[in-house]
Amino acid sequence: MHVQPSTSPDRLVLTEAALAAADRVWRAEMRRNYGPDGVLTYAFSPEGQGDLGTSLRRTYEARRVAVALWRHERHRAPRLVT
Repeated sequence: MHVQPSTSPDRLVLTEAALAAADRVWRAEMRRNYGPDGVLTYAFSPEGQGDLGTSLRRTYEARRVAVALWRHERHRAPRLVT
């Protein structure tokens, strides 16, 4: 068994931390806009994205980008090969 080389395992850790931070900010904005159940109620609807130019849309977009970067790095992470 060996590990395939990756650019850096630290990049996965960094993107995971960035995703967690972006998610916290977006969730806080959802609570501010829709109350304590905002994420549960609106996360997967257009309301969860917010209107163009709003703080909710900016936090949604930042989270969306963070998810994409994390997924990209996760696929590049070292894998055990048998």
